[in-house]
Amino acid sequence: MNWKYILIVVILAAVTASLTLWLRKIPEIPVVTNLEITKTEKTEPEPEKEVIFNSDGMVRTLDKELILEKIEQGKDFLFQMADEKEKGFHKYYYAEIDEFEDRLHTVYSASIIYTFLYVNDLEEDEEILENLEDWGDFLLSMQNQDKESEKYGAFHYSYYLSTKEKEERFVVGTAALSIFTLLRLYDLTGDSRYLASARLAGDWLITMQKENGSVKSYVRNDNGNWFYGTKESILYNGQTLSAFSKLYQTTKEKKYYDSAERIAQYFAQKYEQTQGFIAGEYREENPISNSWVIMSLVDFYRINPDDYYKEIIFSLAEKVVEKQKNDPSDLSCYGSWWRVYSTSGVGWISEVMTETYRFCQEQGRENCQNYKDSALKAMRLLIQNTFSEENSSGLKNSARAIGGVFWNAENKYVRTDSVCHALNGYLRIMDYLEEGPLISIPE
Repeated sequence: MNWKYILIVVILAAVTASLTLWLRKIPEIPVVTNLEITKTEKTEPEPEKEVIFNSDGMVRTLDKELILEKIEQGKDFLFQMADEKEKGFHKYYYAEIDEFEDRLHTVYSASIIYTFLYVNDLEEDEEILENLEDWGDFLLSMQNQDKESEKYGAFHYSYYLSTKEKEERFVVGTAALSIFTLLRLYDLTGDSRYLASARLAGDWLITMQKENGSVKSYVRNDNGNWFYGTKESILYNGQTLSAFSKLYQTTKEKKYYDSAERIAQYFAQKYEQTQGFIAGEYREENPISNSWVIMSLVDFYRINPDDYYKEIIFSLAEKVVEKQKNDPSDLSCYGSWWRVYSTSGVGWISEVMTETYRFCQEQGRENCQNYKDSALKAMRLLIQNTFSEENSSGLKNSARAIGGVFWNAENKYVRTDSVCHALNGYLRIMDYLEEGPLISIPE
């Protein structure tokens, strides 16, 4: 029993010595000097740094200087979207991973060139002028030049950088928006190649027109078989009407006027049936598609100044204004529209409201300010959804992202039409802006 007692004492002594030595190695615990109690949170992986808009997450003041700053930043951003070798432009920039997709898009290239020409209108820009020929050459290279093909004059939808192949898909909107740009390039440079290309594209669009005046949306190749789009698109019909109107304005060729008039009459018929928004088969009623009806009828009015079409323009414009979100207590949505979920849609309607305001002023009508106010509210929201020094620090390459208008608050990729529509509206409203705050929303 004595030996057992001695063994227990030895073990306890060893344990006590080890514990004393361990406790001496523990850092001193600080004394709590206040009564605040902090809950211990579960340990989770540290999240990526959140991207914010500005100090409180919202843009509360809009003025001319801020818009000019965003024009400059947006221009710089669009320059980065060009492929250095091919000179075409990307559709997407994935800001969070600092990458572009592996192809160039004809329609987005045309739209970006069109926006650059607006920038140059505001103030002559040597860098833009130096690049126009290369950009124009890419656009021309995407046109189908096979005279034996039914697609002769159409534009390939995109170009794959990895395979050097042109996509066998021809969309009427791509041809129509390319016509816009080609005619502007022709006006600026006098280069007959641009006018010839625009005519070819217009002639192909005529072949895509149906008996009722509307147009087939696209034709694509699927394993050697060609398929035509069957759904009606208000957007594509509007773009094609504008293209025909612009072609007639430049060439005075009756075939373009006749095709334009058929679409205008088609729109008018649909408007008479609804006395409101016109819906196609791609989307339910929405102000984005109807803004194309407005814009295209403004273009048509310039070649046929019939008051009947003018009244449809302003009737639809009022309906678009009525659908704008006007609650300044919800700045995340203030300035957007019903059934509009992206900066592409907000930017496009803003651009149309700007053009409607200009058209309203030309016509000497009352209540033009409504359209200007609508455009400015949308511009505030667009700037709130634009990468800047204040809200891009969490990105992989914040410098490259600045000036890019991201899709919405949840999706931070940039689609270049969002930037183009935003800049087009800024540039076209600039002559009508006064000094001082245009919008000021207190906290």
